[in-house]
Amino acid sequence: MLKPMREFNDHKIWWDEALGIARASAIGTIDEPAARFILLETARIAQQNSENVDWIIDLHLMTKVTPKARKILAEASGYPSIRKYAFVGASTFIRTIANSIAAAAGQKNARHYATEQEALIWLQEE
Repeated sequence: MLKPMREFNDHKIWWDEALGIARASAIGTIDEPAARFILLETARIAQQNSENVDWIIDLHLMTKVTPKARKILAEASGYPSIRKYAFVGASTFIRTIANSIAAAAGQKNARHYATEQEALIWLQEE
């Protein structure tokens, strides 16, 4: 059983048991230590849910990702068990960064949404 939520500074990752999805939120800058936290937590969730893990990642308050952190996040995004990434609330700048990280990881099922409800609709599609 996964712990409900893990935090590092203002970054949070948790398993939403009710919806059967992984969730994350990022606030401010993702630097190298924060990216390593995200990598470890993504691995933990991927290992405990071996197939078709969907993610909602709230980026409303994210402002920056350092270059070293981008490389680490690309590694975290490449787990074969990850089915879809739904990014919510990202600015144009953060969307560009998220898209480049997903592309570096070979992740082709990543989309951006204005609201969580829109993201959930897409995640529930087959």
